[in-house]
Amino acid sequence: MSDGLRSRYDAMVASGHVHSDPAQIWAITELAVRQDYLNATADKRSGLFGFFTRQETEAPRGLYIWGGVGSGKSMLMDMFFATTDITRKRRVHFHSFMQEIHEALHRERKAGIADPLTPVANSIAASARLLCLDELQITDITDAMLVGRLFEALLAQGVTLIITSNRPPDDLYLNGLNRQLFLPFIGLIKERLQVHRLISDTDYRQNQLRGQQTYFHPNDKKALEAIN
Repeated sequence: MSDGLRSRYDAMVASGHVHSDPAQIWAITELAVRQDYLNATADKRSGLFGFFTRQETEAPRGLYIWGGVGSGKSMLMDMFFATTDITRKRRVHFHSFMQEIHEALHRERKAGIADPLTPVANSIAASARLLCLDELQITDITDAMLVGRLFEALLAQGVTLIITSNRPPDDLYLNGLNRQLFLPFIGLIKERLQVHRLISDTDYRQNQLRGQQTYFHPNDKKALEAIN
């Protein structure tokens, strides 16, 4: 297991910022598996050597963590993101991410690109081997019809997806218009990502972390000191 992630969680427990939580520890264990893989195949291994090294090491599935508001999902994602030692990574709220996707698709269409999703997905994959999407929620039919192809393209290019949501995959876009067309995306999530329900008796938004910063960026010395 990656010592950096677990040691920072243990430090927060020791300082009283959070309570030791079996569900969170399980999630940290799974996040650490992804972190170890990403660190072992880091950006510094470039060129053909890096390509073949990554091919020889089987990539673990991404992770979809869901649970109620205040269960600590975003906190764990922030800790994972801050302690993953690669440069090509990004952490973003899902709603903001989709706004960016629509803007990028619009630019590609204006440029006359017949299939604008391909260059958009290529651009994301080129800039981020790790993509952390916080609070995934689908309420718009346009997003519902788009995310399947987008995620499939990102996964095909080896992007590791870490997702948090308040809903289990089967409840995404529930009762939405033309939902049957969205169901393959749910299947993709369940097949390509490990799904974990985070249950906690503590509301970390209202309790231990009240008034404290929980998202630290950029990933530098000051950020790591703040987590400690």
